[in-house]
Amino acid sequence: MTKERMIELAQGQLDAYNQRDIEKFVTFYHPKVQVFRLAQNEKTCDNIETFKEMYKKRFEENPALHCELRSRVVLNDSVLDEEWVTGGGPTPSHVVAIYGFTDNLISHVWFAR
Repeated sequence: MTKERMIELAQGQLDAYNQRDIEKFVTFYHPKVQVFRLAQNEKTCDNIETFKEMYKKRFEENPALHCELRSRVVLNDSVLDEEWVTGGGPTPSHVVAIYGFTDNLISHVWFAR
């Protein structure tokens, strides 16, 4: 996969996230997407249906949800986004999202806070 395609996927899902457009958001993800919280060593999702429901609920419950990209590092097979998330709780969240790719889609996401 090209670095341009990886950037396109990372940015496309971020734009859809900020629009809280669940249908568009999930188009950037692999059907077997896996999501992990690194600090807790916890898998929170392992398929697109669970992923979609998880984010649909988050979008519905947080109408002011917004993610600001602070920096992006593009490696050979991963994209690391440093993000500042507001509107999802009483205080902003400083997060790093690491995206992995399979079949020209985002297949893995690892979150670190």
